[in-house]
Amino acid sequence: MERHPTHQKILDEAIRIIETSGEAGLRVHDIEVAVDVTPPSIYHFFGSRDGLVSAAQAERVLRGFSQFGAVSEAILEKVTSRAELREAIRELLTLVYEPSRAPARLQRIFAFGSAEGRPELAAIIGDAARAFLHENAERFKVFKENGWTRPDLDLEAFSQWLGGQILGRIYIEIGCEPAPNPAWDAISIEAVTFVVFGSLSD
Repeated sequence: MERHPTHQKILDEAIRIIETSGEAGLRVHDIEVAVDVTPPSIYHFFGSRDGLVSAAQAERVLRGFSQFGAVSEAILEKVTSRAELREAIRELLTLVYEPSRAPARLQRIFAFGSAEGRPELAAIIGDAARAFLHENAERFKVFKENGWTRPDLDLEAFSQWLGGQILGRIYIEIGCEPAPNPAWDAISIEAVTFVVFGSLSD
């Protein structure tokens, strides 16, 4: 969606502040100074400070989904066989579970938490999450049609479960420095492989 340049600058600065200092650190005056705007501009585009926070949190989630979608598509579009699909899933999950990806998962969780008490934000995030999961399911449709997955695999349910599986890694990431956890990764990759193919090897 194309936005007015001032709208975009304010939103980008709000996201930067939230990601470094949390919602409590977001002060309208600091944004005015950082992007050289007046209070009426901020309130014109976002209605209130809370409106700005909601917009910034929603945008963080949308950007995260977009980035993951691009990575997933780049890996899966090269698949030409069942064996390559198996390897592509391993490659994708290995990449996703890199410690460098931990902040993105935490940001998503914190944005989800921000939706509590903000019904409009919850609706935006919920719609975006469902659209994202549907897109992921659609990417696997050709593989199922080619007979490379279990024939009874419900792609929508699989995509929803996979999203939860990936996000569940925050239990070992929150509140500590991101670090490799090969045992967790191996169990997760085995579980996903079994769900998709019905076996751990061809």
